[in-house]
Amino acid sequence: MRIRTTLFAVLLGLSFSVSAENYIISQAYEIALDELRLPGNTVGSVSFKDCNACDTQTIRVTVQTRYVVNNRDVTLVEFTQEVSTIADKKSNIATVIHHLESDSIVALQIVK
Repeated sequence: MRIRTTLFAVLLGLSFSVSAENYIISQAYEIALDELRLPGNTVGSVSFKDCNACDTQTIRVTVQTRYVVNNRDVTLVEFTQEVSTIADKKSNIATVIHHLESDSIVALQIVK
């Protein structure tokens, strides 16, 4: 019984030390489509304003960037076409996932 208690105490101590090292890997933004400038190709950049008073951010996309429409992966061309069919871009939102360490866009997503 004493071995179990000691083992539990050691494992509990390890879990606290591991949980103290939290890192933010990605930042998600919800951007109105009228504030989002899509890339021209798969190695371009995305520009957007996170808020009305915020400066415009320009972040690169890579060939690994995912473009998602209604939970379905699509190409950049298909994504751009889907965005162009949305009439009310001020009320529709895109989710932009920014990988902080690589300073690149991991994914762009819309739900129609």
